[in-house]
Order: sequence, then C-alpha cells, then structure tokens
Amino acid sequence: MVAVGGVVAIGLTTTGCPQLAGLVDPILVLIACAGIAPMAVGLARDGVRELLEASPDEALRGRIAAAVADGLGDALTPARASTLPPPTIRSTKLGQRLYVEVDFIVAKGEWQVDEEDAVRLAITERLDALGLLVWPTIELTTNPALAAD
Repeated sequence: MVAVGGVVAIGLTTTGCPQLAGLVDPILVLIACAGIAPMAVGLARDGVRELLEASPDEALRGRIAAAVADGLGDALTPARASTLPPPTIRSTKLGQRLYVEVDFIVAKGEWQVDEEDAVRLAITERLDALGLLVWPTIELTTNPALAAD
C-alpha cells in the first residue's frame, strides 16, 4: 500500500498536481483504518463476550452438541441411549479454555455408576478433540432442580 501511495504521489507531482500529492498519505491512512477496523471491532466484541462468560459462538456450540451426541453413541447401546432425555448443555469459552457442563435428568435407580462413568469418559474424549483446554462436567441426576437453568 505504501508503494502504491508513493507511485500515485510521484505521478501527481509530475503531472502538475503537487497539492493533491499531499493528500495521498492521509487517504492511505484512512483506507488502512477502514480495512483494519472491522477486525479490531470483532476482536473487541469477542473479548468482551468471553469476559462476560457468554455462551460460545454458534459454530462451537454445534460442535459441543455433536460431541455430546457422538459420545453417547459410543458409550451406550442405541436402546440404552434412548432412555436418556435430551441433556442441558451449558458452556463458556475464556481464551483457550472451554468450560462445558452437560446435565442429564434420569429416573431413580435406573443407572449404575459404571454406566455413568462410560458416558462421562466418552463425552469428555469427544470434547477434548475440539482442540481447546476443556473443563468438562458431565452429570446424571435424578433431581431436576440440580439441572435447572
């Protein structure tokens, strides 16, 4: 951009318009600012969202939901997975850290600890594949108040 500006300024000076050549530099600065401003605004917006612990962007939320669904498919038979209601998924991203909480409300006495562990390990393994430092919390509870938003 600087080289183009220099060529334009030399061209204006040699064609008898030196007063316009003095405007080339400020115009180039304005063009550069206009090109950089959207990126700076986006970075600031994303940073504020993270500081406020907002939910991650839609693409990442979709990847989290897919990791949960895939993890259930790996950990349980289709018949057993169908006994789980849709989970409540909460997440927030702070820098490279991703905090994910997945809560399932289950009927009393229908789940064993080893099954819960299998679900937890499978979902955690899928979340680790996201390439972030994941802090997962996977819970099976019989108390709906513990999974309330």
